[in-house]
Amino acid sequence: LFRCIRLEGINSYTTDDAYLDKVTALFARIVAQLGPEFSYYVHKVSKAIKPDLDPIREDSFAGEVDRRWRAKLETSGLRDKTLTLTVIHRPPPKSLLPFLSRSAPDRLREETRKRQQRLGEAVNVFLSGLIELKPRLLSAGSGELVGFLGALNTGTELPLYPANTYGFLSFNVANTRVTFHGDHFELSEGVVGHRYGKSFTIGEYSEGTSCTMFDMLNLPVDMIVTHSFTPINSNLMAGRIKRQKRQMQASQDAALSLLEALDIAADDLEAKRQSFGEHHMVVTLFCDTLEELQTLSAEIVNAAATEGVKMIGERVAAKAHYLSQHPGNQPKRVRASAVTNRNFADFAAFHRTQLGKPAALTPWGRVVTYLPTPEQSAYRFSYHEQGSPDKEPTSGHTLIMGRPGSGKSVLSAFLMTQARRAGARIFVFDYRRGMEMAVRANGGRYASLNAGQPTGLNPLWTETDARGTAWLSDWLATLLYRADKPLTPAQTNRIQEVVRQNAQASNPALRNWRDFASLFVSTDDGGDLHQRLLEWSEDGRYGWIFGQSLEDTFSLKGDVVGFDLTGILDSEADKERMAVLSYLFRRVEREIEDRR
Repeated sequence: LFRCIRLEGINSYTTDDAYLDKVTALFARIVAQLGPEFSYYVHKVSKAIKPDLDPIREDSFAGEVDRRWRAKLETSGLRDKTLTLTVIHRPPPKSLLPFLSRSAPDRLREETRKRQQRLGEAVNVFLSGLIELKPRLLSAGSGELVGFLGALNTGTELPLYPANTYGFLSFNVANTRVTFHGDHFELSEGVVGHRYGKSFTIGEYSEGTSCTMFDMLNLPVDMIVTHSFTPINSNLMAGRIKRQKRQMQASQDAALSLLEALDIAADDLEAKRQSFGEHHMVVTLFCDTLEELQTLSAEIVNAAATEGVKMIGERVAAKAHYLSQHPGNQPKRVRASAVTNRNFADFAAFHRTQLGKPAALTPWGRVVTYLPTPEQSAYRFSYHEQGSPDKEPTSGHTLIMGRPGSGKSVLSAFLMTQARRAGARIFVFDYRRGMEMAVRANGGRYASLNAGQPTGLNPLWTETDARGTAWLSDWLATLLYRADKPLTPAQTNRIQEVVRQNAQASNPALRNWRDFASLFVSTDDGGDLHQRLLEWSEDGRYGWIFGQSLEDTFSLKGDVVGFDLTGILDSEADKERMAVLSYLFRRVEREIEDRR
């Protein structure tokens, strides 16, 4: 009896090492706690990724960039993998004599019911314990279970459905003809056509293990990595260790470090700090030609050798290695070796690169682009947290960090161009004109804001509705604040009154900073507010920012708008920088809120 659990996995390249060790240790503890009545298989089935990007219209710069990028992705050999944990409940080692009586069917039925219940309990332990890896059960009705088992024959996972409710599962799984030729095999007359394959297993183990030691087994072909583990009874394992020690001592073996390791293993076993089991690993490659198979076979051997593991392909046992991939075929494992539960957890670490959010789970309803990853996988890039096209957009936070000259602006320009796929409206706050070329190439508007030169900005002209006056009142209170002389409640109230008067002015020409400042002359504060506001009028110290324009001429029209803020950001005057940036952010915020 067995059940299969599909796991999302964790990215070992971007996840903290402490978390990787935590997940590995958790899996090892569960294996030890469930005892020797269960066996385990972990399969990693590699498959090609076909980027499902909607093309951008061809008659544009963004369209040409997209065409070339999609062509690059299609020839990059990008791969994904499925992670499947199979939990097997082994039949109890009992005599067959009781089943010869008349009540044998009833006893078998009752025994099977108990085993199913016990298997279900064990599976639930894994589902709850590994909840962060998003586990789910594979079912025959969905085509995933039989499809997964069929993939162990061909290296290609396709939906397969059982032909009948009762019968031998092997009849449904058999989907190709396998012919063995020495150390490799040939597939023919099946769902994947004509292919060649070869299986490798571990000839010699490394001295130690880590959860990332087999992460480098990422080749641009269909391949299956199989780890199986059958726990050994503690008493039997203790006897094995003692027998091995006696043999080494009798032969005066000089490997003192090995004797010491056996003592430590015996101590951990008796103290129940770890358990042991028979581990078997098989790596099977599937290629279209024999030449490709030979080339990639050498890469498998070399990749394992870097971790101190010797991988071998055998002629005599080739058929056994191939068949041992299937759950329940433990008798076919001809090179099984005793390892600890933690060693097994390290070997079979649930590492996989997540592909990112599909289009249906993004606010824009489109995948922005695919980005290749170091492990030859791909990631669906999105600026936003998970959301839905039918709801309000979720927060968008994307941070690009790097040394000067490392390509931050180039990457930002590329992602901005790819965002045109979703019809996104883009506002670029630029520094040192790094994005000017990309903005103009995408048909956008680009302007520069320089300290001391008129900006064309005037919030008195634009912020005249109810939301605008509320924001303008708060903004002016912040703009006019002085640490040595904070605003009084009366001054704050007067600002709100004058802002409302400005919004209700019958003549729009009065919405300039000099006339606006004159409305504070009657304020009972000794002319304090009036003098502060005169600094922002046409002839004032900060007049170049807002005081030179009546109508706000700073345009945000267009799908792509960029403005260079180098002169503002490099300014030593904090008040000038705050005034410009806060109002620009407000203008963009209003564009977004009003869906303009």
